Amino acid sequence: GLGILFTVIPETIVIFGLVIAFILMFAF
Repeated sequence: GLGILFTVIPETIVIFGLVIAFILMFAF
């Protein structure tokens, strides 16, 4: 239900943020 939704979305945001951080680190 919504409980799963509220636990999955923050995890995807954190993972997405880590991926962007790694891309920026390797880009510069």
